[in-house]
Amino acid sequence: YPRAPRYYLIKWLTDWVRDFGFDGYRMDTAKHFEAAVSAELKGEADRAFADWKAAHPDEVLDSLPFYMMGEVFGWAPSQGRSFSYGDSTVDFFDYGYDGLINFAFKSERGPLDDLFARYTTALHGALAGVSFLSYIDSHDDGSPYDPDRKAAFGAGTRLLLSPGGAPLYYADELARPLKVTGAKGDANLRSNMNWGDLARGGSTANLLEHWRKLGRFRHDHPAVGGGAHRELKDKPYIFSRTLERNGVAVDRVLVAMDQGKGAKNIPVFGVFPEGTELLDSYSAVTGTVTGGKISLTTPFSLVLLSGRR
Repeated sequence: YPRAPRYYLIKWLTDWVRDFGFDGYRMDTAKHFEAAVSAELKGEADRAFADWKAAHPDEVLDSLPFYMMGEVFGWAPSQGRSFSYGDSTVDFFDYGYDGLINFAFKSERGPLDDLFARYTTALHGALAGVSFLSYIDSHDDGSPYDPDRKAAFGAGTRLLLSPGGAPLYYADELARPLKVTGAKGDANLRSNMNWGDLARGGSTANLLEHWRKLGRFRHDHPAVGGGAHRELKDKPYIFSRTLERNGVAVDRVLVAMDQGKGAKNIPVFGVFPEGTELLDSYSAVTGTVTGGKISLTTPFSLVLLSGRR
């Protein structure tokens, strides 16, 4: 490469990859420099990551390639692979990006199934082979999903069960205040960690456990973020996600909401065969599919079902 500033920057960035094994970057902000620069960075990062793996065979965790996420302000899954500057359009996925940040999720307040269906259609259609990250708030977005933290439980459910990627901003899981007396602008979004609320237990501790359960379920089941979505019942809401590879289902889950506390009978709509033993990851209670249903008694109204492992 010639001695130009962009190539010095690429060299410095890929040194972190080659020397320490960094396996991905979030580029901020991708639309403020030429897309071709992103492609050059990705190419050099791929080579640097391969060099690190060759030099550290005992530390290699997997065979995944270097991953690059782009912040393209204003992009949303509904736009597909094209981002418009007004006078031109760019497909950032063609320039090294494996995913883009979704700036629309924070405004998604409609029915859950409408949201889930649209996102899974995008991931399995126009955006097949790439992905996006949805968020409810961030360090500099002045219009968060729930600025008063009045729906922290529901926000966690909506985000962590949504197709695509689901990053947490610090203390979303504790409903850290996003409005602070005396703070101006983005300082409201960067308030102190509310450890004291957690230490007092009560609703904050329950909220943390809610986010943890959803997070573990999402971690254990790639179908949640990447599987095909299917609404099974409108009210109370039940849906399934099934992840397939080469036409074979490798992971499937069934989520039932608003089931009431105590005893409940939940139809599985053929998602799981008769006689299958299932685990509710939210309560840790197990049951067996009998007569096309599973009978559980739990103190929660949310049920996260999967096959026993």
